Amino acid sequence: MQRRNFIRQTAITLVSVTGMVAVVSYLRQFFPRLAGQKRRITIGDSAQFPVDTYTYVEEHNLFVYRDHEGIRAVSAVCTHLGCIIEKSTDGFECPCHGSCYNTKGEVLSGPAPRDLSWYRVSGQAGGKIVIDPGTVVGPEDKYISS
Repeated sequence: MQRRNFIRQTAITLVSVTGMVAVVSYLRQFFPRLAGQKRRITIGDSAQFPVDTYTYVEEHNLFVYRDHEGIRAVSAVCTHLGCIIEKSTDGFECPCHGSCYNTKGEVLSGPAPRDLSWYRVSGQAGGKIVIDPGTVVGPEDKYISS
């Protein structure tokens, strides 16, 4: 193999690999990170969550909201790059890159490509609350608690 052909083949290979890495990195932002979160989560009794308050559940990276009608659960993971969002006065905010969401989890501003995910909430025998991160629902879907 001549030197010129070797350099040409090496350059083509490097450009191809770099392009593939860039394409995969770009496409990753459109797929939610649910690895390891397909199982149902038991978070305790509904009395643990104050009424009209978003309670952060750190070990599962989600917020639980309880009102007088029921309980809802929303992901606390920013849809941009996976940072943990914080509750703000008018919704949620990502401290890493500034994405803002309203209380329904809809993107208001910032680089986030999609709304926050709301998870199915159900009850279990003994009054325990169960969240299913594998089942995404609308922001108005709630478990009617007593």
